[in-house]
Amino acid sequence: MQAGTRELRNNTRALLARVEAGETVTITVDGRPAAALVPLPNRPQWIGRAALLARLEGSLADRGLLDDLAALSPETTDDLALP
Repeated sequence: MQAGTRELRNNTRALLARVEAGETVTITVDGRPAAALVPLPNRPQWIGRAALLARLEGSLADRGLLDDLAALSPETTDDLALP
């Protein structure tokens, strides 16, 4: 779908609803494509300790960093006391 700058200005919420539903919207300026509104991938806001370490394990992360994170990172942060 394409939308001009005027439609973007006048119908921003409706266009964003379409993008949230998975559609890509190309924004045009004087009939020429200028930008694209694309849906963002669904990602969790946080990941658990084990998942983080597993992701880092397969990366180029320094072994010392991995060991430090494994030692310092509690299973969750819910039990940490606030100062």
